[in-house]
Amino acid sequence: MMFQAMNSKIILEGMKMEIKERMKEEILSFEQNASRFIKGNSLDFVNNASLHSPVFLKHELFDLLKRSLILAKLAHYYVHPFVGEDMKSAGYVSSFQEREPFMEKPMTVSSNERSLPFRLPIEVLTDRWIMKKQHFSFDFGGFGKGFIIDRMKERFYTKAENWLINAGGDLLVTGTMTAGIEHPVYMGQDMICLQLKDAALATSGKNYRKWNNSHHILNGRTGKPANNGVLQASVIADTVMEAEMAAKIFCILPFKDARALLQKNLPRIAYFIYFEDHQLVTGGNQTLYREMEVAQ
Repeated sequence: MMFQAMNSKIILEGMKMEIKERMKEEILSFEQNASRFIKGNSLDFVNNASLHSPVFLKHELFDLLKRSLILAKLAHYYVHPFVGEDMKSAGYVSSFQEREPFMEKPMTVSSNERSLPFRLPIEVLTDRWIMKKQHFSFDFGGFGKGFIIDRMKERFYTKAENWLINAGGDLLVTGTMTAGIEHPVYMGQDMICLQLKDAALATSGKNYRKWNNSHHILNGRTGKPANNGVLQASVIADTVMEAEMAAKIFCILPFKDARALLQKNLPRIAYFIYFEDHQLVTGGNQTLYREMEVAQ
């Protein structure tokens, strides 16, 4: 089954048709509630809530926030879900599907630029209640896509099945399957083929999803597009949310800093980093994949 959601082509393989239909329904419903670009939805209500007043989050949205905050802390807040206003300032005012012209504000920021220590702009009051302490808007981005794909496994998976969920190149595999990482320069061609078992694979890159001359990956500490010499980062992890976060870290921080941070806080990953000078670096936990073939 194939359909469009979350700015991505979603492909479901291996599960029964009844499960595919239920997954499609839940993924589309999640998009309607959690997309920054849909006016009047649950996320829009939270984004427009007043400061210093309790705000109620629906169960699914609160679960997404809770899991995102755990990963954001592990990422030292270089990746976090509070970047909606920064995305707008950079020109990302509509979804990539809508393809509206972007009003880009030129900005060039070194990946080494650091801001003051990050402070959470919310206070979690109780389960499903938060309070906004300063003006911001949520943009869950890859956190959101990873969350709903991981949730499909939690809700529907049985060990008797081999699944593949492909969400715009971000993969969740159950059982053993072969997956490819697209070449960031020769688009449409696989750079690496891997045999994955019960793993997730996510790719972030500065070679696609651009508005005018800037890419969509922001340094969460500066709020501006990151420039660190990495063109594309692919990461294998246990969950899509973890793989998404780690891939973005490799696109934001200098490579050695990113590797050190992730070795400490998220050690169960394998990575494949393609630099702007066309160098390819691989590393991490090689037990997460069975075989690797590098295309010539």
